[in-house]
Amino acid sequence: MDLRHLRYFVAVAEDLNFSRAAERLRIAQPALSMQIKALEEELGVQLFERTSRSVRLTHAGSTLLSEARTVLAAAERAEQQVRRAHRGMIGTLRIGMIAGAANARLAEQLRSYRSAFPDVNLSLFEFGSSVQIEQLLAERLDVGFLRPPVESNQLTVRHLDEAEVLLAVPTQHRLAKAAHISWKDFHQEPLVMVQPGLQHGYYDRFLALCEEAGARPSVGQYANDVQTVLWMISAGLGISPTTETLKETRRPGVVFRPMPPGLPKVRTCLVWKTSNHSPLLHEFLRRFGESGNGSDRKS
Repeated sequence: MDLRHLRYFVAVAEDLNFSRAAERLRIAQPALSMQIKALEEELGVQLFERTSRSVRLTHAGSTLLSEARTVLAAAERAEQQVRRAHRGMIGTLRIGMIAGAANARLAEQLRSYRSAFPDVNLSLFEFGSSVQIEQLLAERLDVGFLRPPVESNQLTVRHLDEAEVLLAVPTQHRLAKAAHISWKDFHQEPLVMVQPGLQHGYYDRFLALCEEAGARPSVGQYANDVQTVLWMISAGLGISPTTETLKETRRPGVVFRPMPPGLPKVRTCLVWKTSNHSPLLHEFLRRFGESGNGSDRKS
């Protein structure tokens, strides 16, 4: 018993007329009669009582009609879902994100994406850049918003934007109201930093410029994420370079100041495994590509 037989049966059962059903199905009436007969023989039951003037469902036929409608409806839903999945309209997309990328612009982009693809579940994970690269290579993430460098020939990188580096200091700190901050001002200042294994080279240029100026800051505290870094700063445990996107958080007890010259802007990029051909990922990249300002490249 296949779906074609069920469709033919339902058409005859609804019309109770072989001629009208054949016309609706756009097949010849003799062919339709043969298909119904083949279905009856397959099931070993009579589905219709036929006379020269009428066609009626048997009890078995009435039972099959209800079941056939359910099966055909389920088949139609499955067909629609498969086509929607092929177009990247349903499923789960696993997205990695650094805290510094979670700004108002990204929030608006995600709202726009969800509006266009309401049946796609976005699973967001806040990971540092190093962890995201590991997760992408292990195929536990589909795409990541992270900081370069990305040193893997298995990944493709799309640069999105860049942000200024600012200094985050406690409200009562001496640098919070300083007219001008120089690299020497960091001498012996306690820093609050992300754990070394999660830093991804973020502080390298800052520390190099401090050293060039003869300043030797100390490490006051380590944290596992940027939000904890900001909390520690608000508690007066140290200072830290951070990106201007985090200024949007408006954390009480933290002041953001301009850094001395010499630091490059911090770039945010979209990264995915080149071999990932998921339609979900393709549609996500297509929409985010419209707002990106760089071309894709393999790392």
